Amino acid sequence: MSMTTLFGFLKTSIRLAIAVALVLMVGFVFTNVVLRYAFDSGLTWSSEVARYLFVWVVFLGSILAVMEHSHLGVDILVRHIPGWLQKLLFLLTTALTVAVMTLVVKGLLVLIELNVGITGPATDIPINNYYYAGMIAAILMSAVMAYQALSFVLTGRNGPTWAYDRDQESVS
Repeated sequence: MSMTTLFGFLKTSIRLAIAVALVLMVGFVFTNVVLRYAFDSGLTWSSEVARYLFVWVVFLGSILAVMEHSHLGVDILVRHIPGWLQKLLFLLTTALTVAVMTLVVKGLLVLIELNVGITGPATDIPINNYYYAGMIAAILMSAVMAYQALSFVLTGRNGPTWAYDRDQESVS
């Protein structure tokens, strides 16, 4: 299985998970609002489940943004420097970002250990699900960024949008 196929499968899976989570979130919250206003009752667990789903949507969306180079960036200077320096800077920023993601994972491991056995008040879902979302996102974002940086440096492909000159040709 090639990396392109793997990334395509990962993107499709994440988009599907986000779509399902959004539909469930809207459904739970809407149902709860209708029940509260129309029948003076509600689903005690709906807000908590919607919060869990929202956290997962945010972290899954951040993985997609990394895969598609969609995060905000300032490229006013880097567009005008030589291709070899662009590659070097991209490799350096990727290494720094992966180092920060490593610290995030270490911190999340501590939080998971501290919160073992703690559950949500209405659902009894472990509170650690918040931290698992961040952990999965940090690990996948690091892997994607490392692959993109190596691919860009070695082949000129999978680079950031600023790495293309005005004629839309890849930097060599």
